Formats: sequence, C-alpha cells, structure tokens
Amino acid sequence: MKNALYLSLSILILGNLGHFGLPWWSLVPVAALAGWLFPLSAGKNFAFAFAAGLLLWLTNAFLLDAANGGLLSAKVGVLFQGLKSGYLLLLTGIFGGILAAFGAMTGRLARGAFVGEQAKR
Repeated sequence: MKNALYLSLSILILGNLGHFGLPWWSLVPVAALAGWLFPLSAGKNFAFAFAAGLLLWLTNAFLLDAANGGLLSAKVGVLFQGLKSGYLLLLTGIFGGILAAFGAMTGRLARGAFVGEQAKR
C-alpha cells in the first residue's frame, strides 16, 4: 500500500510541476518514471495512476475554468455539439487519467522486462 501512495503522490506532484512550461504529454513520462520506481501489480498500477491523473487534470482544468469564469469551456463545449462545461472538465480528467495509467503501466512493464523484478502486492 505504501508503493501505491508513493506512486499516486509522485504523479500528482511531478505532474503538477510539469504544467509549468512543459507540453501536455509530459504526464506520460512522469507516470512512467513513477511506475518504474514504485512497482505494483498491473491492475493496481493502472488504477492508482488513473486516479492520480484524473485528479490532477480535473483539478487543473477546474482551476483554469474558474479563472476565466467558464467562458472558454462553454465555447469549446459548443464545438462538441453543446457539451456542458462540467462534462468537458470530466472528459479532460478522464483523458489525463488514461494518459497517466498507460504511462505508469509502460514504466512498470519496462521495469519487469529490464530488471525482472516481481511486483509487490
């Protein structure tokens, strides 16, 4: 359970630092590094990284949306057939969760391929 906490916190902290000047896909190498450093079973790795990525991107999207009064998300929602702001923020969070989950899985599987160590349960 300790590795799960470390995995989630490292994705949250390093991923949040990556928002300062790095591209949107910088979450993937951060999650891959976390998956390499804190090995879990495949399912736990995916679940905890997905939760951390979702929380990170949903929180950041909400803060940016609140900063401009929801104007940008409302205009982007119109482009997606009238999607409401809340759903757009949720989709952003899910996209971040998927990116983090697959990044962490890549790091975990790379560790298994190169180091050959079993996952801690």
